[in-house]
Amino acid sequence: MDNYETPAVQPNTLVWGILSLALCCFIGWIFGIVGRKKGSNYVKQGGTLTGASKVGYILSLVGIIVSIVVTVIFIIYIAVVASSLSTLSSLMSGY
Repeated sequence: MDNYETPAVQPNTLVWGILSLALCCFIGWIFGIVGRKKGSNYVKQGGTLTGASKVGYILSLVGIIVSIVVTVIFIIYIAVVASSLSTLSSLMSGY
């Protein structure tokens, strides 16, 4: 008998990668991290990511990056709008 454990079925990293891109606004990074963890754990068990699992692993990373960029852009947008509104209200208070 073999003394090593064979890895489980390839992880569903593709699903997590797609979710991380589809929901990239604010919560996509969570799904990206889950996809990356599942892929990493599979590789640590001795498996090799191939096909859809490898694509999902890469999509998870892309989803994390896109989520961070979108969140930063949204925060900057909110700051600009808030600043514009305060400037506008101060200009209008003189009338």
